[in-house]
Amino acid sequence: MTNPAIRERLAHAYSFPSVAKTNVVIGFNGSVKLGAIASTVEQILAAHSKGHAPEVIWRTVILRAVRMLRPDASKHSFTDVLTELTAHPGLYAEELSVLDDQLSIDGGSLLIVFDALDRLAHNWGIIRALTKGLLVTVVGLQSFRSIRAKVFMRVDQFADSELFTFPDSSKIRNDRVDLAWHPHELYGLVFFELLRNATARTTLEELAARLNIPFALPSEGRLNVASLDGQAMLVTAIAGEYMGRHRKRGRVYTWVPLHLGDAANNCSPRTFLTAWKTAADHVPAPQGQAVDHLGLSEGVRRASSARLTELREDYPWIDLALEPLRRQFVPIARTDLFDLWANHKVTDQILDQSVGSGFLAPIGMFIEDSPAMLLATMTSIAVMEERANGKINVPDIFRVEAGILRKGGVAVPRRS
Repeated sequence: MTNPAIRERLAHAYSFPSVAKTNVVIGFNGSVKLGAIASTVEQILAAHSKGHAPEVIWRTVILRAVRMLRPDASKHSFTDVLTELTAHPGLYAEELSVLDDQLSIDGGSLLIVFDALDRLAHNWGIIRALTKGLLVTVVGLQSFRSIRAKVFMRVDQFADSELFTFPDSSKIRNDRVDLAWHPHELYGLVFFELLRNATARTTLEELAARLNIPFALPSEGRLNVASLDGQAMLVTAIAGEYMGRHRKRGRVYTWVPLHLGDAANNCSPRTFLTAWKTAADHVPAPQGQAVDHLGLSEGVRRASSARLTELREDYPWIDLALEPLRRQFVPIARTDLFDLWANHKVTDQILDQSVGSGFLAPIGMFIEDSPAMLLATMTSIAVMEERANGKINVPDIFRVEAGILRKGGVAVPRRS
């Protein structure tokens, strides 16, 4: 979205001309590269360690963004603007007000994007303080008509109630947008990637024409929701209708996103593409179709491995919580799960591992020494789900690589 050419295309494709007049800048994305606006982790932490209030730090970032849009724009270092703003706090309101009035006259706007907030520090207490300061600052921007911020947050971070203990925090909670991909959007992405390849594009378009469903393919990056039946027909032609010889094994079109989703039924685009690419590379290749159920099952296993690796990066303690379930069947009774965790001293190990690091996220919000709190953590990050009958399930996307069993589920790969 920081690319003006892409915004122009989006404005045209979605008949939303204001998008083209929006200036989008990155306020923070965890980068170590010095930029004209985006602050680095080192700059943020250095300012925080010197005692600058989090709100002042983020106002510095926003003021740098505002100054870059002025006719007399010149490069202002983070440290210089921070010093200037500390000495003259009123500059923030003055300069933002001037730009806001001008943007309103011109019909433009400024959007400042903040992402990767979990990389602000290695200490959850510092991350929490800085993130809360950012949210307070963002709420303050609602005083302006044409200056806004977009803040991306992990689900577990958004669940931290301590971040929202300030006046008007409900405005942020109520205005949130959950970023979730629906199955038809994921399939649309697969088709979009195929259409980017000249050879694949020709074959895919010929197949759609032969089935009389050319409308099932995305056009200009957009998918007509009315074409969902056609999309399912196209997937069936590519991969077969069922995950085996009969319908009891499940329809491919619904089976794949279901088995790649987490406990909140969300599937990431990367995970979905990984599964289909693995299926396409699977040997032996099927006859009469591009992929088959064997390749897709292998795709789920490969995606599970990749997804659990990603999970370990965000939550270093996750293996401690899942390892006691290895070779166990799910869904599992809540009491049986708690007994497994107790026998392996899981909560003690997690807290011991975290001592001294200061990085307890999100364990620091929930766990103490309670298995129930650990379960609450696991459900908050969608690794486990508690069903209506009280039993605990682990979705395939995490279960397979973790070596957890499930009757009728995707097979756990054998270890050599």
